[in-house]
Amino acid sequence: MKHIFIINPAAGQGKSSEKLTADIRSACEAAGIDPVLYETQGIGDAEEVSRRLASEFSGEPVRFYACGGDGTANEVINGIADFEHVALGIIPIGTGNDTIRNFGIPGDAFLDISAQLRGEPRPLDLMHYHGVIDGREQSRFAINMFNNGFDCNVVEATGRMKELPLVSGSLAYLLAIFQMFLKKKGISLVIQADGEIVSEGPILLCAISNGCYCGGGIKSSPQSIMDDGAMDLNIIQNTTRRRFLKLFPSFAKGEHLGRDDIGDLIRMIPCQTVRLLPYDTRDFLFCADGELAHTTGITIEMRHHALQFIVPAV
Repeated sequence: MKHIFIINPAAGQGKSSEKLTADIRSACEAAGIDPVLYETQGIGDAEEVSRRLASEFSGEPVRFYACGGDGTANEVINGIADFEHVALGIIPIGTGNDTIRNFGIPGDAFLDISAQLRGEPRPLDLMHYHGVIDGREQSRFAINMFNNGFDCNVVEATGRMKELPLVSGSLAYLLAIFQMFLKKKGISLVIQADGEIVSEGPILLCAISNGCYCGGGIKSSPQSIMDDGAMDLNIIQNTTRRRFLKLFPSFAKGEHLGRDDIGDLIRMIPCQTVRLLPYDTRDFLFCADGELAHTTGITIEMRHHALQFIVPAV
């Protein structure tokens, strides 16, 4: 079996890759494994090299380990999703690391290379999406969550905040939430779920979830399960700043669904297909696994058990 480590040297502000490389070599030597290590050269490289290596080693089982943040994992997934002989592990040296939060085990377990090597794959669902994205027709996969509206705008603002001195990932996200809270900028969409129009016009946000977490630990979709064969469409209506501020702590902890005062603010729809179209604009911004793009309209479809995911041995 081949073990291939795709390492993003820029992840986590570039502080973790050197130690990680040493840990990988040490753990693999102890296990009698000759690993393949590859450091990415820029955006898109992880996807390209993963696809190439998955094709080259098509005659044997292969394990890919995405060493970086959610963006690195998303690239590797898009490189290997069409190959049946591969499994994916995530070694989280990024800042958000939301995908691994869904498994109920300590994050340190995912950083333990020996635990990763001894881990067993389990089937997870993927979300397949297609449409005109960033000006060209594309077809891609996401594992965790799509965000549109308020929380997508927060992701965009977080990227700007990270460029400030002494502002880390979590702090950048909180500052971005505060900035978007002041603007209270939402989105206008036509939303279809399994062929039925369920919303038209302005809303605060729309999230299509396979996993529970976004934004570095915000448990915005606590009902989501990554292997149940369904996406969760979450629509949050526009609301006042006062009500938003009152509900946000519960929303961040994933406790909002149990509140008596949630009313009709949130609508949740399990579904197999979601279609998003702009309502009163030519296009709109969306976020897939933390990566931003513009689209004139996308269709998102559930692919049940489309990925073998390595859960570290604990």
